[in-house]
Amino acid sequence: MKQKYSCDTIILDFNGTIIDDAWYTKDILNEMLTMQGHKTVTLEEYRTYFTFPVFEYYKRVGFVLPPEGKDDFETLAKYFVERYREKFGLVKVFPDLLAFLNKYKGKKSLVCLSASKQVELIYQIKMLGIEGYFDHIIGISDVYASSKAGVAKDFFSKTHLDPSKTIFLGDTLHDDEVAEEVGAKVILVARGHQTRDILENGSKALIVNTLEEADKYIE
Repeated sequence: MKQKYSCDTIILDFNGTIIDDAWYTKDILNEMLTMQGHKTVTLEEYRTYFTFPVFEYYKRVGFVLPPEGKDDFETLAKYFVERYREKFGLVKVFPDLLAFLNKYKGKKSLVCLSASKQVELIYQIKMLGIEGYFDHIIGISDVYASSKAGVAKDFFSKTHLDPSKTIFLGDTLHDDEVAEEVGAKVILVARGHQTRDILENGSKALIVNTLEEADKYIE
């Protein structure tokens, strides 16, 4: 086993790390692609195309955005947010999440970080009934999800928490980038919005398959 990571704070990405929603995102994406007359994608294709910023991901999956085409990014992004919220009750947390949170609640500072709008993130966490586990819940104000790095930096600048004593658990290369920017360690869980191949080819981080496996490397 690789060396364990010591930490005082654990940051968990929301979409794809806390909740199992890649399939749900893919379904809404396919609605949008069909509406615009484009070919739909499989879950594996979606997980291969997904990236940040969202504008680039939309181009990868087949939308033709201005000036080349007429697919309007702002309209598509707003539609996605509305549809995502409409049936969010279908989304569940990963089965090993609660055991993980219960183990560290009161022992580490637990933080939820998302590229979702703050109000939406709080709404969704309350729907899932997990708000009591987190010491901090952090979303962004930009509906188009350009980056999480800014809010992460702002968070550490306003708290006593030390990023060098923080482990960031995420499911995308963007989570790896955010962790690097703030100076935190990172573990990537390869069951969310990007495939294991994407993670392995784009990151030198420790990559695991579940939170249960990630827990083996945390002390």
